[in-house]
Amino acid sequence: MTKDDDDQDREESHKVGDTDNSEENVGVCCFFLKFGTCNPPRPPCRWRHDVVEDDGKVICCFGATCRLGHANRVLGPDNNNREIRQQHWRDFNAKDDAIVGANPAERDATLLRSQLEPWSTSILRERLAKVFGEDHRSLEFENRGKIMKRLLEHYEQSGMLPRRIVRVDGTRIREDLQQDLMVELQKWRQNHKVNNRPALKATSYMVLGSPREFEGKESRKARKAATRFARNRRLWELASIAIQEVDPVFGANFTSLAVTYGFTGSPHIDKQDTGPFYGLALGNFPDGQGELCVEATPYTVATVNTKNRLGKVDGRFPHWVSPYDTSTCDRYSLIFYSTLQTYTPPTKAYFGEPSGT
Repeated sequence: MTKDDDDQDREESHKVGDTDNSEENVGVCCFFLKFGTCNPPRPPCRWRHDVVEDDGKVICCFGATCRLGHANRVLGPDNNNREIRQQHWRDFNAKDDAIVGANPAERDATLLRSQLEPWSTSILRERLAKVFGEDHRSLEFENRGKIMKRLLEHYEQSGMLPRRIVRVDGTRIREDLQQDLMVELQKWRQNHKVNNRPALKATSYMVLGSPREFEGKESRKARKAATRFARNRRLWELASIAIQEVDPVFGANFTSLAVTYGFTGSPHIDKQDTGPFYGLALGNFPDGQGELCVEATPYTVATVNTKNRLGKVDGRFPHWVSPYDTSTCDRYSLIFYSTLQTYTPPTKAYFGEPSGT
């Protein structure tokens, strides 16, 4: 059954649960403030409903993340200023030790907390209840900082640290194709020295969109995408050959190709992906390093060998790149993904048979 957009927004927003809910900070229900009524998908609603009339100043429970028009009340008329917004989130995340690091690039990917940080507070609450047996009702109004602290304590007491590692090998691509791709990647590296996704730690980062995304469009964004594609057409063509030889169906439908150099660490979730992605790494980094890691279960991390191989994982689970020496080694990566195809719900974090532990 398909929900209308308003119901879907309502359900997703009630799942967020990342606001500090100590008694003095429990916000006004966003939907009650907007519509004068509230029908949460899993009643009762945890937020306040004691506002008689919206005076245009009351801050709703979702603060600056509100998608129904209340965000401006948090940051004021300068809310579109990037520096102001960044400082707001630094202050917000520092409160009660809610989140460590302003973004994934600043976090140590070898630490358990960094690997858990991409999950929403509601998911962390659920893990405390389902995995570690805490009373879900007692967690309902705990803020993120306290939830994370209790979760880390449970992991420490469980005797299951470090988490179990499952090793998976991707599908090797042809050697001549490896060489041709390296030539194009080195050319790209000479011309592209910018990280276009600074929240992730990489020396260079670029995204190429499929021609289907910009052909026949006249917007500025479409023109820029077309120019970027034209400059890197040969790289796209070689990458397309590689993915089509491994997975013809996926290769015919992916919409975007992320190209990176020096990517490392950065535990994150790709929320806009509509399904799993494929990753391919090339370079002179040592075997067993610079691997694609993804949380498979609360107690298991899969390390996927993508060196000269295409490995398939679901980026809607926390994932990162294991350490390697970026000062002496080269590591390029190609990430094939889709944001416009039919959405497929996440089922498992990695694909393929484990090759060892």
